[in-house]
Amino acid sequence: MAYPPYRSARRSKTRRWLLIASSLAVIIALIAVVASRQTEQRSTVEFFSAAEEVSGIHEVSSVAFGEVLASIGVVTRQDLTRRLDAVVEAATEADGLLAVDVPSSIGPSYGTLATATASWLDGATEAERVILGIMDGEIVDTAVAELQASLDQLRVGDAAYALFKKSLVDVPVDADLPDFPSIAYIAPTEADPLRFSATNLVLRIQAAYSLSPHRDVSVTGMIEPTPVGDRAGVPIVPFSDKIAINALVTNVGNEDETRIAVDLEVFEINSDVVVTRSSVVDGLVAGASTTVLFDNLEITAGGLYQAKLTVTIQDDIDAENNVWELVFIWNAES
Repeated sequence: MAYPPYRSARRSKTRRWLLIASSLAVIIALIAVVASRQTEQRSTVEFFSAAEEVSGIHEVSSVAFGEVLASIGVVTRQDLTRRLDAVVEAATEADGLLAVDVPSSIGPSYGTLATATASWLDGATEAERVILGIMDGEIVDTAVAELQASLDQLRVGDAAYALFKKSLVDVPVDADLPDFPSIAYIAPTEADPLRFSATNLVLRIQAAYSLSPHRDVSVTGMIEPTPVGDRAGVPIVPFSDKIAINALVTNVGNEDETRIAVDLEVFEINSDVVVTRSSVVDGLVAGASTTVLFDNLEITAGGLYQAKLTVTIQDDIDAENNVWELVFIWNAES
């Protein structure tokens, strides 16, 4: 007995399933290709968006760096330090923006830009370290060589960025490229050809007295109530329920201070009784002032007193402005 119709139906069914399976495989492959292309396009867009932000940051930062070097010997130590910090902070921010995945088709663009940002960050960080070290007198014999090395690192970044711009001609034509600016951290001009000369910079830093560290604080006092008149040249403080002395503490140096001791002594001249009070200013940036109030002083109205305020820091270069004194009479209740 033969069953040809059955075998024919079975073969037909098998072919149908094979066709379905083949079609599914083709569809899955097409979906994979489309998804891969979309992922690549998305990664490309994300990279160039980050690259545009990175180049914008460095365009501003490179100009700021040149202005910092040009200002050496003109601006204060604190201003120079803060401006160098700003350049390094900007370079750090820009370098972090390139932590993105990129497709192989734009690998050269990513590699050259990543090299540029890393080199700029290293160069700016080193330049700040060396300049501060020269200002502090910690780097002397190797100053020119170390500063030259940091400037060369910035030049590496400049060269890598130029290669990045050249690599854009090979980017797929469907990529919507931003208009990237030209950037150079080391760009001497005819008007200032020695701006980036390591030797010249070191000489200017070492010659600028205002850039070497000077620690100096001063104090002046104000008594409350305010004196009204005097007796034989001695100020008279009118009678009141209490008396206080305000200490105006000023950081007249060019270094930020983290701890300033403020001490008050009030002598009753006729009895040699001394009242002492102390306080601490935890932080005071260069050029800033603050007040410390010593109130409710335990002295008696009707006496002759000498008040003495003293401020103390380590390595103060001028002890003469660390003390304020006042002899006064506190009127008794009439």
